[in-house]
Amino acid sequence: MSERRDHERHLIRRFALLKLSNGELIEGQTQDMSVGGAFIECDPGRDLQEGETCTITLILEGDDESISTEIYGNITHREEGGVGCNFLKLNSTYYQFMSEYFD
Repeated sequence: MSERRDHERHLIRRFALLKLSNGELIEGQTQDMSVGGAFIECDPGRDLQEGETCTITLILEGDDESISTEIYGNITHREEGGVGCNFLKLNSTYYQFMSEYFD
């Protein structure tokens, strides 16, 4: 299989909540993350379609507190253990968190 990613992945485990376009919520945990996406370990419970839009809520850790952020994205692929997500709209909170892994 050829490498399809544009951004380097980092093994970062954080709580993730996928909100699908139909309102369904799926809880999971990131296996890896990059500036452009993440693989989220979860039990999708139904057939997710490639390209289906979603909002991904991530619980990030700050210095002394937990910070949450929402990222708009879509499902790129589904595997037995979870789903791959592509991030379509990022925010400064997520960029700041990820900058720690590039230093």
